[in-house]
Amino acid sequence: MDLRHIRAFVAAFEEGSINRAAQRLHLAQPSVSTMLRDLETEIGATLLERVARGAFPTVAGETFYRHCVRVLAEVDAARKSVASSANRIAGPINIGLAPTVMKGLLPKFLSKFLADFPDVELSTAEAFSGPLTEWTLSGAVDFAVVAVQPVDRRLASRRLATDPIYFISAPNGLAATARGSFSQLPPLKLALPSGNNGLRAVLDYYVNTVGISIERLVEIDSLHGILELLKISDWTTLLSVTSIIQELERKELAARRADPPLDLGFFLIHSARRALSPAALMFISQLEEAFAEVERERALLAL
Repeated sequence: MDLRHIRAFVAAFEEGSINRAAQRLHLAQPSVSTMLRDLETEIGATLLERVARGAFPTVAGETFYRHCVRVLAEVDAARKSVASSANRIAGPINIGLAPTVMKGLLPKFLSKFLADFPDVELSTAEAFSGPLTEWTLSGAVDFAVVAVQPVDRRLASRRLATDPIYFISAPNGLAATARGSFSQLPPLKLALPSGNNGLRAVLDYYVNTVGISIERLVEIDSLHGILELLKISDWTTLLSVTSIIQELERKELAARRADPPLDLGFFLIHSARRALSPAALMFISQLEEAFAEVERERALLAL
C-alpha cells in the first residue's frame, strides 16, 4: 500500500464513482480499479460496493476512509513544514471570507500582516457560505470562514467566534427608538439577504419563531447595499454586529441586540485531506485576535 492507493480510495469514496475518481486523479479508470482491488486484497476486506449507480462504502470502507484522511493530512503537513524554512512564513494563501469578515475584520490586521510577512502571497475572495464551501471542496481556496457550518465529511471545521445578531436601522430609526421584545415591534420594512445566503434560513426561522411582523421585505445580496439603504430610509435589518462597528462609532446607524437573543457562529473550514500552511495558520491566528478586538469594541459601545 502506498499513497497512490490511498488517494485512489479517497477519491472513489468521495466521488461515489470509480469513473469520476479516475477523472479527478487524471488517471485511466482501469488503473484506479486495479489500485482499489489491490488495496482491498492487502487489507482483506471489501471497502467499496460496486453497483451500476456507482461505488458505495462498506462499514470497513467508512472506517478506513477516516484513517486515510488523517494520513493524507499528515503527509501534506509534513511537506509544507519541510518546504517552509524555520522561522520563515512564506508562500501563497488563497482565502474565502464571508462578507461580514471581509468588511468588519480583515481591515483591522491585513496591513500589518502583509508588512510582517512580506513573503506571503495573499489572495482573498468574498462570498456567501454556499459558494465558499464549494470553493473549499474544489481547492479553489485553501480555507474559508463561513457563517453557516457545512455538514460534509470532506471538510474539517471549527468555530472561530460567536457574534450576536442585532436589529439595525438609521440613527433615528426603530433600533434607536423602539422598546420591548421584537414581537412587540410595529410591522417592519426588512432588508435581508436572499436564500443564496445560508444566513437567510437562520433569520427566517428566527423571524417566524419570535413572531416579528413584516410590512415589506426586500432581498439584497450585498452587505454594502443593505447598510446604505438603512442609512437613508426607514428600512431595517438583522445582521451580525461585527459588520457595522465602524458605522456605529460614526453614528451612521443604530443597533440593539436581538430580543430574544440570536447568535451567529463563524466557522473555519478546510479540506480534511490537506493541512493548513504555516502562513495560513498565522493568518487565522490574527483573524481570531481581530474577533476578540471587535468584542472589546462592542463592550465599549455598550452594545
